[in-house]
Amino acid sequence: MNSHIDRRKLLVGAGLVTVGAAAGAAASFPVQEAEAAPGPTTRTAVPDGPGTFQTTVTFRTTADTKLIALTIDDGPTREWTPAMLALLRRHGAKATFFRVGERAQAAPGLVEQTAAEGHEQGNHTWAHHDLTTGSQVADRNSLERTHELLTRLTGQAPVLCRPPYGRIDSVGLDVCAAMRYGVALWSHHITGSNPRGGVNLILGHATPGSIVLAHDGGPEPDTALIRQLDRLVGSMTDEGYRFVTVSELLTGPPS
Repeated sequence: MNSHIDRRKLLVGAGLVTVGAAAGAAASFPVQEAEAAPGPTTRTAVPDGPGTFQTTVTFRTTADTKLIALTIDDGPTREWTPAMLALLRRHGAKATFFRVGERAQAAPGLVEQTAAEGHEQGNHTWAHHDLTTGSQVADRNSLERTHELLTRLTGQAPVLCRPPYGRIDSVGLDVCAAMRYGVALWSHHITGSNPRGGVNLILGHATPGSIVLAHDGGPEPDTALIRQLDRLVGSMTDEGYRFVTVSELLTGPPS
């Protein structure tokens, strides 16, 4: 069974926000900022029309075999995406790249190459904006614009969203549900500030079904991160793990 939260449960306790660490996120959010945020009533979305309207939020899942998902956020960038692709190629690993739309527009060839090499493309908004701070219209426009670009570049529509900073509330969930998106968070994070420690933690504690976060854009990636990520993928592959896309992790890889 997936470790996930359905939309109805998230709405219990109005205005619940899912928070996770991510590149560029502050270590903590000031109390006054939280107090100044819109109240639960103004931030609670109510979908129009009858029928099923749902999405899921997945941090990790379970797997019968040694499957693990590596996710790469905030690109593409000409500086770091090629290095990520090279290390994945060396180990025969697949990953899910959560794309920032404006960066994909600036480097379309990297998106096309990534998809051609069998990696999944996910939606990370158009300009890496916090989905809990804008209007529902702004959230929808950001995700739809990125969706259309990735679909045009790769010939395949994204099915997953990763909210920047791991932050999403009922407004963002409403948009994701309307777009038939699942929301993918993570269970482990390799940070740019301590990549060796992050990899050591994953090697000691990751289990089948884990979802690992790293970055090929923003302030996190550097040569140390690439080197340690290469160590992670190589070590876990040697231990019998297989790196797959998030969608493959959730539904099972093709036989």
